[in-house]
Amino acid sequence: MTRLSWEDVGEFKAGLSRGVFYPTAGPGVAWNGLISVEEDNSDLTSTIFYVDGRKVHNVGKLGWFSGTISAYHTPEKFMQDVVLNRRKPTFGMSYRVETDSSAQIHLVYNVMLTPGEQTRQYTDATQLSWDFTTKPFTVPYAASSAHLIIDVGEVYSSVLSEIEDIIYGSDALSPSLPSPEEVCAIFEKAALLAVTDHGDGTFTVIGPDSAIQMLDATTFEITWPSAVMVDDTSYRISTF
Repeated sequence: MTRLSWEDVGEFKAGLSRGVFYPTAGPGVAWNGLISVEEDNSDLTSTIFYVDGRKVHNVGKLGWFSGTISAYHTPEKFMQDVVLNRRKPTFGMSYRVETDSSAQIHLVYNVMLTPGEQTRQYTDATQLSWDFTTKPFTVPYAASSAHLIIDVGEVYSSVLSEIEDIIYGSDALSPSLPSPEEVCAIFEKAALLAVTDHGDGTFTVIGPDSAIQMLDATTFEITWPSAVMVDDTSYRISTF
């Protein structure tokens, strides 16, 4: 088992980097020539509530993650298993997007190509594109989704290294797409501030001195942003 590598395909370079296609069965495959994954927000809806003609509340409804995949080249397995397969199975993918100050790793699950012909644009190279949608599922501590984004600049280096070993492969691992539960478990394992509820009305807090400050012999205060004071004796602790 080796880590994925990305070769240049022709002289065309654009868009994303480190694209990976994860088939329904088998290890992930490097996606050379991936240009973009454009999100379609057309199914986002909102409901506005009025009282006596005045707007009092606006409730938004998130749509499924969908859009268009564009590429100059595709893995052979993607073409054979997905594009040329009449049953159009679901698949996963990951890609990296550079930002002004950092980078983001996108993990996309349960991807389905929508019916219709692929688009071709004949310029200096043949550009291929496919419309897609996804089927979301439960994500721990969050709303159902099929799209996770990891901000490279915000995570611990050990967490980033472990996730990249999974999605890109290593000497011991074949490239695979970790489930949202697995991703959350990696973050939780590396957490510096840990709160354990013993189920009997007591709990234990473990963390660095910068997060927990003793006010007296029996009273402490949690000062990190992940802990929000609810009242004089209660905190709300967020995992991320």
